[in-house]
Amino acid sequence: MDPLENLSGLELAAAFSRRELGVAEVTRLALERAERSSDTVGAFTTIAHERAGNAARRAQQAIDDGDAGPLAGVPTAIKDLEATAGVRTTLGSALYRDWIPTTDDVIVRVIDHAALVWIGKTTVPEFGAACYTEPEVAAPSRSPHALDRSAAGSSGGAAAAVAARLVPVAQGSDTAGSLRSPASACGVVGLKPSRGLLTGGLAGSDGLGLSTKGPIAVTVRDTAAMLDVLAAAAPVGTVHPAARNGFLAVCDVPPGKLRIAVATGSVSGGEVDPAVAAATEAAGTLLATLGHSVTALTQPTDNAFVEAFTVLFSALAGAKPVPAGREHELRPIVRHLRSRARAADSAECAAALLSVQASAGAWADRFSDADIVVQPTITQLPARVGSLRNDPDPAAELAAMTAFTGNTILANATGFPAISLPLGWTQSGIPIGVMLTAKWGMDQLLLAVSAQLEAAAPWRTRQPQLP
Repeated sequence: MDPLENLSGLELAAAFSRRELGVAEVTRLALERAERSSDTVGAFTTIAHERAGNAARRAQQAIDDGDAGPLAGVPTAIKDLEATAGVRTTLGSALYRDWIPTTDDVIVRVIDHAALVWIGKTTVPEFGAACYTEPEVAAPSRSPHALDRSAAGSSGGAAAAVAARLVPVAQGSDTAGSLRSPASACGVVGLKPSRGLLTGGLAGSDGLGLSTKGPIAVTVRDTAAMLDVLAAAAPVGTVHPAARNGFLAVCDVPPGKLRIAVATGSVSGGEVDPAVAAATEAAGTLLATLGHSVTALTQPTDNAFVEAFTVLFSALAGAKPVPAGREHELRPIVRHLRSRARAADSAECAAALLSVQASAGAWADRFSDADIVVQPTITQLPARVGSLRNDPDPAAELAAMTAFTGNTILANATGFPAISLPLGWTQSGIPIGVMLTAKWGMDQLLLAVSAQLEAAAPWRTRQPQLP
């Protein structure tokens, strides 16, 4: 039996606890598999052999001492936007190709403290500023279920690593759908938690409330267990939901009869592929058979909201530190976003923030009668590698990315928790994610109904056939 292909993260940890498997041997297997698939899947920019080996020894000691958490010893990965002491952190940019930080960011320390073993840094687009993962510093991240298609972004490498069964769980982050879009493209689970639940790290929050860390995993229970790990560090300067742990436990508790709203449209106005719409509607039908009250609602296009959100997203790209005299070395899409940021004055940014908040409030009010809103995660099937990149016309690229990601920005604007579940699949095996959104602070409810859906329509056995 191949433990990485056949066991979830929680099952691996249980096998370690029973002494049926050793942490070091599974870590070696994960490292070897990551190296072997580097050009095929493009999940990792940097493999951290030495650090992983040291962490494996510490995790095994914690397990032997009986002082280990539910994911102790489990291989995982860190997104290459997080600083890691002694391990290259490129931020997906050629400008940082050789940067080796001297300190770990908070989320890395939290994962280390929980005795997980991270084996490397997962590939990201430059500064995380694209919904595809094709940086200059690494091979493009591909959906393991369809290698001609992108793993999306910006947590594309993380989702690809999990889908390819290189690791059962991984850490990512999400500003405009960067956990959920890759999860959809790769056929795994991606959770954007409630605003303020997780630490923003050494840099704190983004100041706009759009960004958050979060987990990617094969199963809902692994997702919940990883959320328990990540929630161990309290955020700085934010208000957080009361429930900061116990996310795994709710996966075994029926959620009760819920009010479900199903909306297949896109707030960005991007056309929704019929297969994606059908998968969303099928999820609603499944929820009805599980005893929930399901209602179809419309999702209106809101161009003003999308444009205001883009102003804020551009401002965040413009705030990234770039060495003097090297702006021209950035990718065209990043230069375009930063140019937009420089052109916007403080009044425009403030107006955009107020507009986003107003639209978020209107969306929350429109769906206020629903406990859970079901929507397409992304509007299309996973994009073919290279198809979204448009270096000669980055403005057109930005518009195409906005149409592709569709509704994911809604949860970043509202601060609500949202999860992408691989509930749809084409006949050829291409995954289609369906997004569920709950009200702020209702992460436990979101996980409970997600676990119920996974039990009714399991996806775990859909493993990619890699060369």
